[in-house]
Amino acid sequence: MNKRGQIVVEYVLLLVIATGVAALLVSQLVSRNADDPGALTAKWQSILNAVGSDVPDSNK
Repeated sequence: MNKRGQIVVEYVLLLVIATGVAALLVSQLVSRNADDPGALTAKWQSILNAVGSDVPDSNK
């Protein structure tokens, strides 16, 4: 019985899956590509634009 070899294979497989999921999250959520920004990056940019426009209140 070669349990040690099986443990190593399972560990490497889990490592590959975790790396793949992390790469997918980075590319989809926080990508800094100007043509296709990630979801979080695009939302943060819209928040910065709203704060930067500094629209005053009209109820004075």
